Amino acid sequence: MITLKQYETVSAVPASFTWDAETLWARPDWRMRVQDKTIHGFREAILNLGLDDGFFDSYTHGDVEIPGLQQLADQIREELQHGSGVVWLEGLPALNFTATQMKFFYLAVGEAMGKTMGNYGRLYDVQDYGGSYKTERIPVSQTRAATGFHTDSSARNTMPDVVALLCIQPARTGGESLVVSGATVHEELRKTDLGALTILYREFIRDVVTPGAGKTLDALLNNRFPVFSQGLYSPGISFRYMRYWIEKGHREADMELEEAELAALDKLDELLELPKFTVKFKLAAGDHVWVNNHIVAHNRTGYEEDSQQPRHFVRMWISI
Repeated sequence: MITLKQYETVSAVPASFTWDAETLWARPDWRMRVQDKTIHGFREAILNLGLDDGFFDSYTHGDVEIPGLQQLADQIREELQHGSGVVWLEGLPALNFTATQMKFFYLAVGEAMGKTMGNYGRLYDVQDYGGSYKTERIPVSQTRAATGFHTDSSARNTMPDVVALLCIQPARTGGESLVVSGATVHEELRKTDLGALTILYREFIRDVVTPGAGKTLDALLNNRFPVFSQGLYSPGISFRYMRYWIEKGHREADMELEEAELAALDKLDELLELPKFTVKFKLAAGDHVWVNNHIVAHNRTGYEEDSQQPRHFVRMWISI
């Protein structure tokens, strides 16, 4: 039987990351707007561009000059790395741009911030295709299923630093974005249930779902890492969590979770779902949300969509 490693509990968490709903809404820096000069410059820059698949595949930062873009990307990255860990970007007038043009602006910001990752494609459409991630090897993002709070990527060696979503078409009703600070939950566990926190520094097996990864017993056993860690994925704290893939990974590896581990996961879920920790907001067409995937968990509310204009978001993973 393979032995799963136990990591040492982090002794200190940056104060900027430890917010709750009240304190985040009181902070001005996490809500940003695209400046008029950048919008006007972008409009001029795309006049003669052929925004086809080849352009999107080959684009790198600097190929197109957009006034104020680098400053905007730097501000977002600063807030993600040294501020709250989340940015809601507003101000791009969706009525003035096509979906393809909005995607390019979004990609341009991401490329100015870091390196876009192509595991699922640089820009990945988040839409409901009517399937089930529980019966098919498809990402949860291709369904309208509830997932609970989670961070992106269940692969040990694939760790996006930043996860972003662009809203092309919001749902008719519902579909609000939800974010919660993993650092806040970490510190709440330290105060109220240190035993559970210690367990969450153990390695947990995750199911293998990343495209191109072979699904074998060895692959499952190698795909194990803690929920909380320090130094494994970044110099500071990292929070990596989606409960379904943990439970499924252990079940398929024939290594059922212990009662204490299940209790620790239950406690974690309880805190993640507390209304006082959760910030809820709804993206309009053209809006972006950017999150530090090491520290901020995200989710969404249920939704109903217009069959003529279905909900459509675009996800991007970035390595910084």
